[in-house]
Amino acid sequence: MGPRQSFWKLLLAVLLAVIAAGLVFWLLRPAGTSTDIRGRVAASLSEWTGGSVTLVEPLRVRYFPPSLEGGLTVSDAAKLPTLQSVSAPKFRLTLSLPDLLLGNITFSALRLDKPTLRLKAQDDARTTEAVLGRLTAFLASAPLETVRVHRGVVEPADGTPLLRELDVRLNTRGQLGALEAVGSFNFNGEPVTFSLGRGKTVEADQGQRAPLSLKVTSKPLTARFSGMMQLGEGLGGEGDLEAKLPDIRHFLAWVGVVLPEGHSLKDASATGRVHWAGPTLTFDDGTFEFDGNAAVGLLALTAGDRPRIDGTLAFETLVLDPYLSNASVAPEGNPLFDWVLLKHLDADLRISAAKLSAGGLDLGGGGFTVNAKNGAISSEVGALEICGGEVEGRFDLDLSAPRAEAALTGSLANVALDKCRQALGVSMPVTGAGTLKVNISTGGTSKDELVRGLAGTIAATAKDGTLPVDLVALITQPDAEARSWSQDADTDFSELEADCNLSAGHLWCQSFRMTTGERTLTGAGGLDIAQRTLDWDFRMADPVEPRDAAEPVPESGSDITMSGSLAAPQIVRARPSAPQAGISEKDTEKP
Repeated sequence: MGPRQSFWKLLLAVLLAVIAAGLVFWLLRPAGTSTDIRGRVAASLSEWTGGSVTLVEPLRVRYFPPSLEGGLTVSDAAKLPTLQSVSAPKFRLTLSLPDLLLGNITFSALRLDKPTLRLKAQDDARTTEAVLGRLTAFLASAPLETVRVHRGVVEPADGTPLLRELDVRLNTRGQLGALEAVGSFNFNGEPVTFSLGRGKTVEADQGQRAPLSLKVTSKPLTARFSGMMQLGEGLGGEGDLEAKLPDIRHFLAWVGVVLPEGHSLKDASATGRVHWAGPTLTFDDGTFEFDGNAAVGLLALTAGDRPRIDGTLAFETLVLDPYLSNASVAPEGNPLFDWVLLKHLDADLRISAAKLSAGGLDLGGGGFTVNAKNGAISSEVGALEICGGEVEGRFDLDLSAPRAEAALTGSLANVALDKCRQALGVSMPVTGAGTLKVNISTGGTSKDELVRGLAGTIAATAKDGTLPVDLVALITQPDAEARSWSQDADTDFSELEADCNLSAGHLWCQSFRMTTGERTLTGAGGLDIAQRTLDWDFRMADPVEPRDAAEPVPESGSDITMSGSLAAPQIVRARPSAPQAGISEKDTEKP
C-alpha cells in the first residue's frame, strides 16, 4: 500500500469518528448535560422513595453504557417500607439507553456498595400487615428492574446493627409486586442464605393474594415454604412448610427469646400444611420430631414478647426424661424452677401417647393436659397407666412471683409396689398392690423452704404384699432379732392402711394398721422428708378381738421401734416396762 492510500484511509477514519461523535452528541441532546442528568435522576429517585435524595460528589456520568456513579443518601423516605434512610458511599445507577436517547430518564439497575439501611422507629402503626402492604405498592411502582446490595448493614433507629454483610440481588418482574430475591446476611453472629420468589399479586374475595416460595438456610434453622400469601385486613397465607432446628433453645436465643440451658428441645423438625394469620403459624395436621419423640397433630405457634404454643399432639412413644433432667443443669444461684420451660412461655397443650416413660418408669398409655399463662402452670392427668395401675390428678405450679407455690391432688390405684420400687431405684424391698390418695401443697423461694412448707394429707392402702422385716416374729418370739431391712425375712400382709398428715416437712402417720394372718399389727410414726429419717412404734393387737375393731386391744408382749435412716433403719424390740410394786397412786402425785 502506497503512502497516498494510507493517508486517505486515515483521513476517512477520522472523518467517520467525527461524524459518529456528532451523531451521538445530536442523539444525546434530549438527555441534557451531565448536570441535567444528575438533577433529573435525583428528582426521579426522590419521587419513587418519597424522601430527600442527595447525590454525593464526586459524581461520574457515563454515556456508554449510560450510568451514574458516586455517593448516595436518601432520608425521610416516606414510601420505603420500614426504612428511614439509606446511605451508600458508592452507588451505580444504570440508565436505559433507548429512553435516554428520547430524553427520558428510566432506571435499569441500581447497585449499592457498603450501604447503611436505617430502619424506622417502632410504633403502633408499623404492623407487619402495613409494612407488607406498602412493600407491594412500593415494588409495583419501582422505576427499575434490578437492585443489588453488596456488603450492606441494616440498623435499627437506635442500637446495634440487626444484619451485617448483607448481599442481595432483587429482580422485579413487572408490576403488582412480583419479585425474585437471592442473597445472604449475618444475623446475630450466624450466616444466613436465602432465596425468595413472589408472583404477581391478584385480587381475591378476602384481599390480595400472591404465590410465595421461600428457602432459608442457617445453622439454627433450615426451612422451605411454598404456598400463597394473602394481604387483606391482616397478613395471612397457607402452604407447605418443612423446617429443621438442631437446637430449639439456640434458635430462640438467636431470635431474641432466651430460655435457660437444658437437655431438651434438640433435633427438632416440623413438616406439614400450614396457614398463618398475623403472628400465628398453625400446622393443621403436621408431623413433628424432637428429642427422639415423634408426634402428629395440630400445633399453633404465636410469636411475641411471650411466645405461645397451642396444640393437640399424639405420640406412639413419649420419653419425658429430657424435660425432667433440666434441673440438673440449672446453675447455682438461679431463681427457683428457672429451668422449667413453661415459666418462659404460654401454652395450652393436650397430649396423648400409647406409651410414656419417665425416670425409668414405663407409664403405659394415657393422656394429660398442660396449661401455662404468665408463669402459672397446671397439668391434669387422666387414667394414665403406671406400674400396672392407674394415676390421675392435677398439679399446679405458680412461678409468677419469686415465691413458688405448688399443689398436688390425685390418686394412684392398684399399683404394683415392687415394680415401681425397682424402676425408681428404691432399695427397700416391698411388694403388694397399693393405692395412694394425696392432697398436698407447699411454697417457698428455695428447695429447703419447699420441703419445710409441705402440708396436706396422704392416705395409703395396700393388699396381698410383704414388708422386708419379720415383725410378727420380733414381737412374739423372745429370741428373734432384726437390725434393719431384710432381704430374707419378711412379713406377709393381706391388708395395710395408713392415714397420714404432712406438716412443716414431716409426714406424721397417726394411724397404721396391717393384717397379717389372724393378727393385726398397729402402729404410728413419722418421716422427716428432708433428712430421710423415720421414727415408728408397732404393737401386735389381741388376736381374739374382731379384725374390724375400731381400736384393737394391744397384745401383751414386746413393742417394736423403727428409727434412723429410711434406707437402713434400726429395728429394736423393746418390752414395755412393768409398774413398780409398792408405789401407790398417792405416791405418784406431784406435791
